[in-house]
Amino acid sequence: MIKFSKVKIVLVETSHPGNIGSAARAMKTMGFSNLYLVNPKCEINEISYAMASHAGDILDNAHVSNNLSEVLGNCNYIIGATARQRDIPIEILNPREIANKVNEDLYDEIAILLGNEARGLTNEQLSLCSVGLHIPSNKEYTSLNLASSLQIILYEILFKSENDASYINKIDKEDIASNEKLSGFLNHMNKVLKDIDFIKDDRPMIVRKIDHIFKKASLSEEEINILRGVLSAIENHSQ
Repeated sequence: MIKFSKVKIVLVETSHPGNIGSAARAMKTMGFSNLYLVNPKCEINEISYAMASHAGDILDNAHVSNNLSEVLGNCNYIIGATARQRDIPIEILNPREIANKVNEDLYDEIAILLGNEARGLTNEQLSLCSVGLHIPSNKEYTSLNLASSLQIILYEILFKSENDASYINKIDKEDIASNEKLSGFLNHMNKVLKDIDFIKDDRPMIVRKIDHIFKKASLSEEEINILRGVLSAIENHSQ
């Protein structure tokens, strides 16, 4: 069963203080406590605390940052919520499928990203994620507010955690690489592929597709070290 202390709830560019408070309340009712605010467009204020009800402690301990990559640095499974189809290569799962993945307990740190209320996560922000998350809704009215979305996601994780523990100790857990180590490998790989003229500057979609292949593979640190060794050998051979 996953320890909820491993999970970061990351609100990106949230614009209304009441939504931050409502998100904190949703977190506490489901047993989560790690709230991160990245480039918030408002401050935590009395409206936030009013909407949080008895979850003010979540707000008291919230982390505020202007660097999303830094917040995600140690995470090795990053989930990005999206309400619409994107033109980037990323696997999209529903909340129940996400709950199944999270409760495999293969990951050291997990992040769940929710974007700005008006526009959601940008493609660039979503491209940092291991997987996308879409909540099915009425096609004629798809609008879910931030806290409602978060409540649904966390409920599914909690329900799976409490009601299906049969997987425990059945999975061969590897040392899955952190997002920081994975990003280092991807930067190294993209440099090598450009050096050998496989990647052209005018083909950014190819880079995203290649990156996504490795992001969804849940590579271990050992596997990344092996792959970086291959890249270094290619560099040496090309000189």
